[in-house]
Amino acid sequence: MQIAISSRGAEVSDALDAATRAKIGRLDRYDDGDGQATVHFAEEKNPRIADKAICEVTLEARGHQVQGKVTATDRFAALDLVVDKLEHQLARFKSRADDKNTHGRDQD
Repeated sequence: MQIAISSRGAEVSDALDAATRAKIGRLDRYDDGDGQATVHFAEEKNPRIADKAICEVTLEARGHQVQGKVTATDRFAALDLVVDKLEHQLARFKSRADDKNTHGRDQD
């Protein structure tokens, strides 16, 4: 899986880069390995907003596009939340595809 990481407003540390590649790479099990992921980190500047870290991921797999965007107190927490969200979406998508393949044919 190809992973592109970008950020607005702050640098992406080496630890965050490694964690992002490891966690987004785990989503490769739902794909055949030809997927692309775009990860974008941003930070809110408004002092009234408690959850300042934003993580947005766009994943292209099996000809479909799956997106997730979350906010959290720090970037690592936002990454964990968005990976959970994408895992849920991909598992649901995969189970629907499997159901179509198994229940779509007549069983004789």
